[in-house]
Amino acid sequence: MSIRFEKLNYVYQAGTPFEHEALRNVTVSIPEGSYTAIIGHTGSGKSTLLQHLNGLLRPSSGRVTIADKTITSSTKNKELGELRKHVGIVFQFPEAQLFEETVVKDIAFAPKNFGKTKEEAEKIAVEMADLVGLPANILNGSPFELSGGQMRRVAIAGILAMKPDVLVLDEPTAGLDPKGRLEMMQMFEKLHQQQHLTIVLVTHQMDDVANYADHTIVLEKGEVIAAAAPKEIFKDPQWLLKHHLALPKATKFAYELQKTGKFFFDKMPLTEKELAADIVDSLKRGGNQTE
Repeated sequence: MSIRFEKLNYVYQAGTPFEHEALRNVTVSIPEGSYTAIIGHTGSGKSTLLQHLNGLLRPSSGRVTIADKTITSSTKNKELGELRKHVGIVFQFPEAQLFEETVVKDIAFAPKNFGKTKEEAEKIAVEMADLVGLPANILNGSPFELSGGQMRRVAIAGILAMKPDVLVLDEPTAGLDPKGRLEMMQMFEKLHQQQHLTIVLVTHQMDDVANYADHTIVLEKGEVIAAAAPKEIFKDPQWLLKHHLALPKATKFAYELQKTGKFFFDKMPLTEKELAADIVDSLKRGGNQTE
């Protein structure tokens, strides 16, 4: 599903002393089938933008168009039911939303709520549990007896059980250790590839942007200041510094290597794999790339 924001503005507590303009004149697209990362300094409006994707928030002015559905300030809740089947949002610490007595019931809740029979919903739940790497022997147990990482997978499986076309991820690896974070990001990449989901990721982890995203939107103080492929976003360290953004570790290392004068990278590597390949290529050519 293609997504388009047009002259979107959002104001919290409008008309009160606490009025705050969180989004200002946002016009940007998220391509269908893309893995889009939304980045920006804390308070830039990232989470507010995400909540417009299934009508949790509605524009103060402007519009959001998702496939053939348009959301404006006048859109009613009853008009959003169908859209919410197609856009699943994984908030930070989604395991806090678990509530059923068994894993399978928790995952089956959404399809049952959208009209599936108990048997149909539980069949979907079993499929989604397998899709996110949960073992079959935990399905009839309590989700609250699982590890933190497994609880998060249960919550994500519950969102996938709606069979969304768009999966929205708001800092989905928050609180996980490095191993758990890597496993979670690899799972989302697998879902993107195998289920052909459009993924929208909000993150402060620039390595995740480099490793997984093919499109990047940069927000600052509620406005879009850039929208391009990650290689374009990360090509200017001074621009990133000015906007309080970091480089991926591999790219930062490459810039440091280049400062020594012994290496030159025609295109800065974004990932460790790209960095290693470029260094090997440079060494084969005598330790000095001159292209």
